[in-house]
Amino acid sequence: MSDDLLAYTELYSLSQLIEKNWDIFKPAFGDLARTKVFLGILADFRNPVAHSRELLPFERELLSGASGQLRNQVSLFLSRDDGPHRYYSSIESVTDSFGHSAGDFYDADMHVRPTRLNVGDRIAFQCVGIDPRGRELTWRLEVGTSIDKTEIATATGVPAELVWEVGVTHVGEKCWVRISVEHHGGFQRWGSYDDERICTYHVNPPLDS
Repeated sequence: MSDDLLAYTELYSLSQLIEKNWDIFKPAFGDLARTKVFLGILADFRNPVAHSRELLPFERELLSGASGQLRNQVSLFLSRDDGPHRYYSSIESVTDSFGHSAGDFYDADMHVRPTRLNVGDRIAFQCVGIDPRGRELTWRLEVGTSIDKTEIATATGVPAELVWEVGVTHVGEKCWVRISVEHHGGFQRWGSYDDERICTYHVNPPLDS
């Protein structure tokens, strides 16, 4: 589960919050009428998704375009000042197959997930991020126990999906998953990556062991 209270706020409430406090949000979004159109597009597809209806390809593209435009405006707003948001890509969210959000720093106890895993399980992570200059992003999924780690999967683009197939080498308590992102262009924020998220799982040994 997410620690961010905004993750539990309905889209309608967020839209009303923006409209009623437009003077605060105007520097980021610029034009109210255009912003209401983009938010309206997101609202149109909220009910189908909430009721588990698969979106058609053109609907997914429209939804991606509207959300991408809003996210890009926020990114540009944050990058106005001479800080890290101006130069490096950032992770907006990483969510696993159970709906749990990854944490933004390593803490095995804080980010441990309640669902115990078994060897052979496949866990998909949905990754969303943004780069202030529109550069392509590369995502990496690493799994570790203690101080050892192994790269499991990579992906490019936004959104991106990374899949972890749980193996026998992952058996144990507090097996951690690290997902990092980097932009194509060199000079990453932390040497070899720009941002990261962490989550921890308990992996059961095989029943016949």
